[in-house]
Amino acid sequence: MNGRVLIFVILVFAFILAGKIYYDTYTVEVRHYRVAHSRLAEALGGAKVVFLSDLHAKRFGPRERMIVGILQEEKPDIIMLGGDYISFRASYDPVMAFFHELPRAYAVMGNSDYYNENGSCILCHKPGSRELKADPNVLFLRNSSTLLQTVGGRVNLIGVDDPVNKKSNITEAMRGIVPSLPSVLLAHSPDVFEEASARGIDFVLSGHNHGGQVFPVRYLKGRMLVDPAFQYLDGFFQKGRTLMYVGRGVGTSYFPFRLGVRPEVAFFQFVRETGEEAQPVQAVSPIKSMRRTASFSTANLADLLGLSNGLPGSGRRQHRIGPSGTLFDFEAETDLEHLNWECHKWFERSRDHATSGQFSLKVTLPAGEYPGINFLEIEKDWSAYRRFKMDVFNPESEPLTLHIRIDDRDSGWDYGDRFDRDFTIKKGMSHISIPLDSLKANIAPRTLDIKHIERLMLFVPGNDRKRTFHIDNIRLE
Repeated sequence: MNGRVLIFVILVFAFILAGKIYYDTYTVEVRHYRVAHSRLAEALGGAKVVFLSDLHAKRFGPRERMIVGILQEEKPDIIMLGGDYISFRASYDPVMAFFHELPRAYAVMGNSDYYNENGSCILCHKPGSRELKADPNVLFLRNSSTLLQTVGGRVNLIGVDDPVNKKSNITEAMRGIVPSLPSVLLAHSPDVFEEASARGIDFVLSGHNHGGQVFPVRYLKGRMLVDPAFQYLDGFFQKGRTLMYVGRGVGTSYFPFRLGVRPEVAFFQFVRETGEEAQPVQAVSPIKSMRRTASFSTANLADLLGLSNGLPGSGRRQHRIGPSGTLFDFEAETDLEHLNWECHKWFERSRDHATSGQFSLKVTLPAGEYPGINFLEIEKDWSAYRRFKMDVFNPESEPLTLHIRIDDRDSGWDYGDRFDRDFTIKKGMSHISIPLDSLKANIAPRTLDIKHIERLMLFVPGNDRKRTFHIDNIRLE
C-alpha cells in the first residue's frame, strides 16, 4: 500500500469515526420497560414514570430541546431526575431553561452540581434568598422524602444528596416515610445500592456512570476500574427484594463525546407479578425502544472538539486584581459571583466590620468536616507582590480556626503539593499576613509558582456547629 492510499484510508476511517461519534453523542435512545413488581404496581399501576440523569448541559440547545420534546410527546405521569445537570463550571442558565420547560418533576443533586458550586443554590432557593422556592416545578429532595399520591395509591419517594461526595444520608432521608407503603429511592450514584437493599427499598433509580460513555469502559469493568460504582454501569440489578435501574444519562463528562454508548431516557410501567415471576429483575421486559437524533449545530460540534469554553456565555469572567492589589473587598455585588455558593452556606455583603470601603463579607458556614469558601476564577499572577493579607472578624468568644489553602497550576488536589496553613482567630478583629516567598508545598520540596496561582480557599476544619464571621480586604501588597 503506497503512502497516498494509506492517507486516504486513514482519512476515510477518521471521517467515519467522527460521524459515529457525533451520532452516538447526540442520538437519544428512548426505552420503555414493563416491570412486574406487585408492591409498586399497587401504587404506580397505570402510571408512566420517566427517569433521566446526567444532562451536563452547556447550553439549552438542540439536544435539550429534543429531550423536552420527547417528554411532551410521551406525557409521563411522574418525572424523576438523577442529578448532574451542570457541565463542569458552566452556567446554570441552560439548566434553569430546561427545568422551566418541564411539568412537575422530582430531582436530586449530583457530584458535578457541587463541583460547579458557584450558584447551585438557584436550583432550590429563591434568587438571592435563603428561602426555598415555595412551589417549584422541579422539587429537589435533599436527604428528604415526599409522599406521592397517584391514581392507584401512595408511594414514598426518597431522595438522597450526592453519594459520590459523601453527602447522602439515607437515614435522614427516610425519616418520616410511611413504612407500610412501597418506596422508590432517587440517588445520583449506585453507591447507595447496598444500603438501600439492607433497608428494604423497593426500587432505586440512579445514574452517574453514563453507561461507561465509551464502549471500551464496558470491557474494563471489573478488571481495571476501581470505582465500586462502576460495577453498575447501566441497566437493571437486584439485591434481595430491591431492584435498581442505572441510566446511561444524556450528556458527557471527562470526554466531550460518546462512542458506542448512546444517551438514554427510560420510561417504566409497573404491573403485578404472576406466579412464574419469582424475581422482580427477571420480570423486566422491554416494551419498545426508539431513537431520536438532535439536529446538527455548530455548538454541538464545538462541544465534541472541546472548544465550548470559547463560545459566548460558556465560562465565568476572571476576577481581576483591583487598585492597590485588592483581590476582594466586597464593595460590589459581582464579588459574590466568585464564591462557591452551596446549600447551608450563606454569604452576604454587610456594613458591619468593614476594613476597606463600606462592606465586608458576612460568612455563615454549616457544621461539617471542611465547610468553607472556594474563590473562583481569581487573578493568577501574584509575582508583583510580596504578601497576601486579609482581615477576619470573629464575633464569638470561642476562637475560630481558619484554614487557608493556596494552589498553583501544579498543585492538583494532592495535599502534599499545595500550601496549607491554620490561623487561630480570637474574638474581635484579626489581620492575617503571609509572605508570598513562604508559599511552599506541604510535602513536595518546592515553592509555589506565584505567577500561576490557581486556587484560594478558606475553610473551618472539623467544624462542629454553624459559624458566622466576617472577612474583608483580601489583598496583595
